[in-house]
Amino acid sequence: MIVWTAKSGAKVTVTKAPSSFTIKGSGFGHGVGMSQYGARGMATAGKSSTQILQHYYTGAKVTTMSKNADASLKVQLLTGKKSVTVTPRSGRLRIKVGSKTIESGSKVTIERTSSGSVKATVGSKSYSGSKLTLEWQGTRYWKSSSATTVSVSGAQNGATGTYRHGRLEIGQLKSSLNVINVVGLNKEYLPGIAEMPASWQSEALRAQAIASRTYAYRNLGAVKPACGCNVYDEVASQRFLGWTHENAGDSGPWRKAVAATQTTSGSTVRSARLITYKGGLIDAVYSSSAGSKTHSAAEVWGSAVPYLVSVDDSPSKYASAQNPNASWSVTAKQSDMARAFGLADVRSVAVAKTGSGLVKTVKATSVKGKTASLTGDQLRTKLKLKSASFSVA
Repeated sequence: MIVWTAKSGAKVTVTKAPSSFTIKGSGFGHGVGMSQYGARGMATAGKSSTQILQHYYTGAKVTTMSKNADASLKVQLLTGKKSVTVTPRSGRLRIKVGSKTIESGSKVTIERTSSGSVKATVGSKSYSGSKLTLEWQGTRYWKSSSATTVSVSGAQNGATGTYRHGRLEIGQLKSSLNVINVVGLNKEYLPGIAEMPASWQSEALRAQAIASRTYAYRNLGAVKPACGCNVYDEVASQRFLGWTHENAGDSGPWRKAVAATQTTSGSTVRSARLITYKGGLIDAVYSSSAGSKTHSAAEVWGSAVPYLVSVDDSPSKYASAQNPNASWSVTAKQSDMARAFGLADVRSVAVAKTGSGLVKTVKATSVKGKTASLTGDQLRTKLKLKSASFSVA
């Protein structure tokens, strides 16, 4: 469109902002480390779990270690709530508050009081302290023939979670309750990890089991002040659903994969397979898939890690991998793009990428020539894109 200005008579060309933009991308997640669909593709091509892991973690080795093989892990199940209900099934639980121990076969309501204490209510009686511990029958903390489970309200994205192993430690965090499940890392935590469909190939499942174990082992050190835990039960660490996942009807292949990557003597784990780099445990991060190439830690998080460099992820695009995010396309409305960049409108977008295809920066220009820039990850977050490997047209 040509507009003539009143004073000078000069003509100015004005380009109309498009009503929408097409964003095409590939992969899902941060794209660093093991690609889960890539692992599936490699497994269908006959590769072993060791070959899969040593492909995605450059220079790393899969080794067997016995140190801390039966270690316990603190997993945060829930925080941000003032009240939670714990209900035993097929057995009894006991509540430890200070020097008191109270047994119950029915639900327990736990609250953070206005005075800052933690209160457990069983029937008409209440018991308070700075923190409390819940144990139930049939665990290593309470030997019994009863195979008791406990249900924890709101523990799984607002839904009730079910747990068979370990014990619960309930304290306070930022004026709310903080619910921690203390479990054995190998025999109790790993079977409850829900990060890969149990129907996938056994070598892909074993690769996932070893990566998940390595990630957890590396976090066995000091408890994180932000959560009072070693790991979260969400994807900020790894998705842990406890008995809900372990006891699911289709979870058998996953449990077998976990068992196949460790050795036991009776009920005790003696050694387990882990991933190391120059003798130390790696940070075994992983994501669904990256596209044609994985991304380096330096590209995504700004700090180089020798075993987290960009490698070929074409196996995630094999037909046998059945990856729904091998490629994807979404339409972003003009209003959404303008809001993302903080501009009145967006006329055009220029994308700059790294060598692995990760979007480094996105520069938007308005009809009046104003510009604004975002990192690829910032735009991904604002538009809820599947990955930061994309193009805009």
